Amino acid sequence: MGVRSRSKVTGAQYGLSVTSATVVTLTVPAAAMCAEIYVRTASVVFTRDGTDPTSTKGIQADPGDIILLNSRDELDRFEVIAVSAAATLDVEFFTDISG
Repeated sequence: MGVRSRSKVTGAQYGLSVTSATVVTLTVPAAAMCAEIYVRTASVVFTRDGTDPTSTKGIQADPGDIILLNSRDELDRFEVIAVSAAATLDVEFFTDISG
């Protein structure tokens, strides 16, 4: 079994605002291969495959949840929308070195 390690990538998005009116995508740094997203203030619905989420279509994450994106494809295709109230997300990007 290989060793897996991560290093932070410059370009974290703290205080990313998400509303129920508009789908939000990430601004992904070139070196990023994975991310951890902390749901800070209100529930959101997200997809990892480029499908537009709605308040009832996608995977719901609630305040305190962490969303893991484990590939560059997931980073590029991640979309999120708030369930009702505006939500705030904190996103940290990482390289992913497997050996």
